[in-house]
Amino acid sequence: MRILVTGGSGFLGASLTLELHRSGYEVRAVVREPSRCPSFSPEIETVAVDIRHAVKTEEIVSGCDAIVHLAAKVHAIDDSGSEEDYEAINVEGTRHILDAAVRSGVNRIVFASSVKIFGEVTNGCVDETQAPNPRTAYGRSKWRAEQLVSEYAARHGLTAVSLRLPMVYGPTKKGNLYRMIEAIDRGSFPVLPRLSSVRSLLHVENFVQAMLLCLRAPYFKRAAYIAADAEPYCVTDLYDWLRVGLEKAPPRWRVPLWVLTSGARCGDALHAISGRPAPLTTEQLTKLIGCAWYSSAALTRELDYRPRYSFEKAVPELIAFYRDVLRTGD
Repeated sequence: MRILVTGGSGFLGASLTLELHRSGYEVRAVVREPSRCPSFSPEIETVAVDIRHAVKTEEIVSGCDAIVHLAAKVHAIDDSGSEEDYEAINVEGTRHILDAAVRSGVNRIVFASSVKIFGEVTNGCVDETQAPNPRTAYGRSKWRAEQLVSEYAARHGLTAVSLRLPMVYGPTKKGNLYRMIEAIDRGSFPVLPRLSSVRSLLHVENFVQAMLLCLRAPYFKRAAYIAADAEPYCVTDLYDWLRVGLEKAPPRWRVPLWVLTSGARCGDALHAISGRPAPLTTEQLTKLIGCAWYSSAALTRELDYRPRYSFEKAVPELIAFYRDVLRTGD
């Protein structure tokens, strides 16, 4: 069975590609920039294609049995991407993949979506029954792409599903978590107060498990599933665990929440006046400490998803990776 993995050079794509190869699948990894591609085994086929080009995208699908579509323009805590950028890559790129699948006779598609389709924060725990309400260009593009996957599945009889992912963490320099570790290590990250809000995260190995289950499931009872670690995490605990991992002394005092919110409002004003990025804005603070709690109970119940990795146990690996990057400069 040959699996096409788009976004094969990314953190998620590379991790999944390696596990698929270890599990006996033939893998064709699609990368946008060959120079940034990981050093895969020679048995893993690598092709360079920009999924914004429909004709070239169709060429890479031929001969595959299933597609895992990970390639996307992703967001960051200080995201400034335009609606057009997200539309071109996340929506039209997905359409090109789906068109190519139909023409090539590929029946199974797993699409990596995002919990951002529900908005930036949640009021308690959210599951698949919650109506999507995306608030950002990134979230809107993922929701439109999900709808395309569902439409093509219904029209062409595809076995297709979307996995809604929270922030995926693991040993990588990409993403906001590595920046948080850097800032804590430098002493430039504020000592968070004791917060009641919780956030769902997803360890990369739990992500890989969820993807493998979707590739092997005979059918899906729903169009989309949420995948997350077994339990959500208190935001303050995440900060404290990273401090311990970095061998920082326990904080003697914590920044009151009102100080953070006041600083964020000042950042809003500074940004409005100067047009320049501010160290902290209300939007950034919300993304950092707001409640974002999601349930993967449906995935567990219907596909036997059993997440084995947790953030606290992963901290030594995260810090070891960070130290290694400092040492080698890579």
